[in-house]
Amino acid sequence: MICSILASTSLGGIGNKGTLPWPKNSEDLQQFKKHTENEIVVMGRNTWDDLMMPKPLRNRVNFVVTNRNINNIDVRSIQGDICEELKNIQERFPKKKVFVIGGKEIYESTETVIERVYLTRMKGAWFADTRIDLDRYLTCFQIYSVCPGDNCTYEIWNRKFF
Repeated sequence: MICSILASTSLGGIGNKGTLPWPKNSEDLQQFKKHTENEIVVMGRNTWDDLMMPKPLRNRVNFVVTNRNINNIDVRSIQGDICEELKNIQERFPKKKVFVIGGKEIYESTETVIERVYLTRMKGAWFADTRIDLDRYLTCFQIYSVCPGDNCTYEIWNRKFF
């Protein structure tokens, strides 16, 4: 299964100055770990370069979409048609979920192959210079579950199949 996992403000803010708009949120990080641990994560170069991002994410197979060299033997780089690459990764690892974890360009360019969206809606007002249009992004999905947390709300959306 190919999934995306993201956290956003109520207005779709997902980034500010190259990192998350809010301070470290252990509740959300635990949720992220719960879903992605022992699975595959795919991220863009800017997400990889985020100073708050551990490199590589432990207990996961890490892929970075980039044309530049990555000096880390535990990370694989991919380039070209990202949707085809995601399908190829899924074929090579059929028992694992593939998670797109950011950033904006990767989310938007892969939305046609995403089967499930794990969305954390952060409570509070946070300034963001990078936004995703959540209404448009979720157009082809239907809500599967909603779970309120202390600092955020967790939603799972499944692709509508007609």
